[in-house]
Amino acid sequence: MDRVVICVGTSHPGNVGAIARGAKNFGVSALCFVAPRCDIHSEEALNRSVHAKDLLLAATVHDDLADALHGTSLAVATSARQTTADNRFLRKPLDVRDWAEGLAGWDGTLALVFGREDSGLTSEEVNLCDQLVTVPTSDYASLNLAHAVTLLSYEAMRVEAANITPERSLDPDTLAAMHAGWDDIVDSVETRPWRKEVSRGIFRKIIGRSLPSDYEVHNVMGIFGNVLKRFDHPRWRTDASSRLVHEQGLVAPRADEEE
Repeated sequence: MDRVVICVGTSHPGNVGAIARGAKNFGVSALCFVAPRCDIHSEEALNRSVHAKDLLLAATVHDDLADALHGTSLAVATSARQTTADNRFLRKPLDVRDWAEGLAGWDGTLALVFGREDSGLTSEEVNLCDQLVTVPTSDYASLNLAHAVTLLSYEAMRVEAANITPERSLDPDTLAAMHAGWDDIVDSVETRPWRKEVSRGIFRKIIGRSLPSDYEVHNVMGIFGNVLKRFDHPRWRTDASSRLVHEQGLVAPRADEEE
């Protein structure tokens, strides 16, 4: 899916540069400006574009939106204005996340159309587009133009981008060993049976929600092991660790030894 950003009546060169930068971050292939009210290649615009200067320098300028839309497959207008009236169906924008999910598996040239900083798109310009999208906001609905471009560009890219979250695997024996280590710590510091039971259950739920990896569990286990050696715990101590903690007076009394 090719993505093109079309900005109508842009008036601030700083926004122009930031638009280019956000678009470049998320794979936009071309920029178009319709009747811009500033020099899109000004020094300020180029400086704000940073490493997206090539995208900005290649941007085209058009007299009207219809001309800029030529050659695109699907045009998506953006708007902060909403309505729930049934007879205003042209002004019923899709939530941006719902809209983006609908792009999954679709191929073509997608035009993301943004309006003026002060007044957005006109009704006539919206009517030239195939879809209308809005971004859910709090009390203040109008987004900065460059922020809107960046957000929509990201959402459009997200549906086809490869997942970069690292895979995490966890061996069941590793998790069981960590639970056993925690149980030994609980036994070393707590004598109340009800407290032991609650602590063991809560710990397992916390770890279950976090979905740790083998590497993460092994790191935690290293700390658990050092703690239990301080208690000279029979399942964790070694000859060297016992000698060291006794020589340095580091042995912590276990809860069942304090009574």
